[in-house]
Amino acid sequence: MTPRQFRPLLTSVIAFALVSGACVPATAASSSGTDSRAVPSKVFAATSPFYQKLPATTPSSADSAALVASLDNQAHTYYATAPNATIDINTYKYAPPLYVAYASDPVFDIKGWNCQHKSPGWDTELNKQLRGVHIPIDTLADPSGDGAVSIYNADSHEVVDLWQARKVNGQWQACWGGKITDADESLGTFGIGYGASASGLSLWGGTIRATELLKGHIDHVISLAIPHTKRATHSWPANREDGNTSGTELAIGQLLRLPADLDLGAMKLSPVARTIARAAQEYGVRITDTSGSVAFSAENPIGLRANPYAAVFRGSWAPLEMRGNRALGEVPFPLEKLEALPLGYRVPAASTPTTTVPAPSTPVATRPNTAYAAAVKAAKPSISWPLSDTGGSAADTSGHRQVGTLVGVTRGVPGAILGNGAIRTSGRSSSAVHQSARSTPAKAFSVQVWFTTTSKTGGKIIGFENAKLGKGSRADRSLYLSNKGILVFGTYHGGRHKVVSPRAYNDGVWHQATATQGSGGTRLYVDGVLVARNAVTKAQSGSGYWRLGGGNLRGWPLKPSSAYFAGSLDEFAYYRAALSSATIAAQYRAAA
Repeated sequence: MTPRQFRPLLTSVIAFALVSGACVPATAASSSGTDSRAVPSKVFAATSPFYQKLPATTPSSADSAALVASLDNQAHTYYATAPNATIDINTYKYAPPLYVAYASDPVFDIKGWNCQHKSPGWDTELNKQLRGVHIPIDTLADPSGDGAVSIYNADSHEVVDLWQARKVNGQWQACWGGKITDADESLGTFGIGYGASASGLSLWGGTIRATELLKGHIDHVISLAIPHTKRATHSWPANREDGNTSGTELAIGQLLRLPADLDLGAMKLSPVARTIARAAQEYGVRITDTSGSVAFSAENPIGLRANPYAAVFRGSWAPLEMRGNRALGEVPFPLEKLEALPLGYRVPAASTPTTTVPAPSTPVATRPNTAYAAAVKAAKPSISWPLSDTGGSAADTSGHRQVGTLVGVTRGVPGAILGNGAIRTSGRSSSAVHQSARSTPAKAFSVQVWFTTTSKTGGKIIGFENAKLGKGSRADRSLYLSNKGILVFGTYHGGRHKVVSPRAYNDGVWHQATATQGSGGTRLYVDGVLVARNAVTKAQSGSGYWRLGGGNLRGWPLKPSSAYFAGSLDEFAYYRAALSSATIAAQYRAAA
C-alpha cells in the first residue's frame, strides 16, 4: 500500500500552493479537536521514539552527505523556483486532522471500502481492528486524495488512524488504517501492514500541532515526506515502506537531525522555520512517507475550532515562510545542514524519570542485582528458572518444585541480569530446556523470558508441547522470532491467533519478552512496553511441557527457516494469571 499519492509537477511556488490547497478555506469550527478538548502532549509511552531527545553527539550514516544531497536536490526539483528550494508544511490538504474522542461520542464499526481493488477478504482483519471506534460527530477527513484522519480516545487511550476515510449514509468507511490500543503503553507503531502512513508509524506522533507552531516549540520528532525514498528498505521504528528508488536515497523511518552545535540563534530564520529547526536539532526529523514534494505535516485546521495558520505563516504561504523573507534579512531553513543518522539508530532517553521504563544497560557495578528476582517473586510465578545452573537441571525458585532439564546447552554465559549467568542454545533440536514433569497450564497465564540473538533464521523461544524434545504433535502458546527478527506470540483455539511485534529484535541486545492471556485478550510486551495485542482469550487445552529453545511451528504465520532458536536465554517464568502492564514494567525497571 502506498497511502501518499503523487501530485503533478508544477514549476512555481504559487502554482504549488494552489494545487496542494495552501489557500485558506473556511474551517469546520470543530469542537472536538486539539484546541477544544484536553489531550496530553504525549499520548504514547514515555519510551516512544517520538519523544526521545537526541544526545549532544549522534553518529552519522556513512553516506550521510550523499543522502542529504539527494534530499536537497529533491527540494530544488519539486515545485521549486530556481535557485530556491521548496520545503512545504502541509496543512489544508495531505495533512491529517487530529480529533480527541470520548466514550460518550458515537461508536462506529468502521468498514473497509476497496479503493485499491484488492482480492476478496482483504478487509477481514481491518474490519476486526476498527470495530467499536468512538468518533466525534463533527469529524471530517482530510479533503485531499489521502483522506486521512487520526483520532485519540482520551478515555480508552486508543489511537485510530484512517486512510481515504469517508462517511457514507451515516457509516464511516476507510480504505485502510489501524488501531493502537493502550497507546500510553505503545511506542506509536501499528501492527505490521496497518496504519495510514507508509511507515506504519502513527500520524498523531509526528504531525506538528498548530498550537506548537503558535507557541514556537515542538517537543517530539517530526515527520517528513519526500518524493524519492529507498526501495525495499526501512529503518526502525518503521515496520514497512513504499520506497520507489534504488541507489543512495533516504529510507522510510530514517532519522535526520541538525547538529547540536549549529548556532540557530545566529541564523535569522522565519518564526516557523526556527521552530521546526529547533525540533530537528533536539528530536530529529523522521522520513515517514513517499510523497509529491518535500513536506512536513501539520494538523489540518478542519479539526480545529479556530484556524491559526494565517497568523502562523504571517499571511504568506508555508513554502515561502520556510524560505524566509529576504526583505527582513531572513535566510532559508538549513536543509543542507541536516545529517542522516544510521539505519536502525535508536535514540536513548536524555533522562529517566521514575514514570518511564528505562532500558537495562551494560552492568558496571560488581554487586549482583537482587531486585529483579524479588520483582519476579512478588508476582507469584508457578515456575521460575533463573537459568544460572551449572548442572543438568534448571532450578525452580518459585517454590513449586517445577524443575527443568537442560539438554545440549552452553551454561554460564553472561546473563541479562547483573550477577546471574544464562544459557545458550545452538539452534538444533538437541539443544533445549524442558519442564521435567507434565503439567496443565492455566486458562489465564503469562510467560516471560529474556533473550538475545543475531540469528537471521528465527526460531521458537518458548512453547508448550506434548513432547519434551523435538516437535510435539500438539504445540501451543508459542513465542518465536521470524527470519527478520520480528517477535510473534500465538495461541490455538479453533484456529491460529497471533500478536506480532512492530519491529525486529535480533540485534544482539538482551530483551525481555512477556506474553499474557486472560479475560482482556492476548498481549505481547517487550522491554516492559506493550507492543501488540488481540482480543483472543483462549488457548489449546491439554497437558504437556513448557519448553525453551525450539519446537513445532507448523502452519504458523511468519514461520522462520529454523524451528529452533540460536541465542542466549535467561530468567524464564510462568504465571497462572495475566500480569498487569504495571507489574511487567516494574519487573523490567528492576533489571536495570
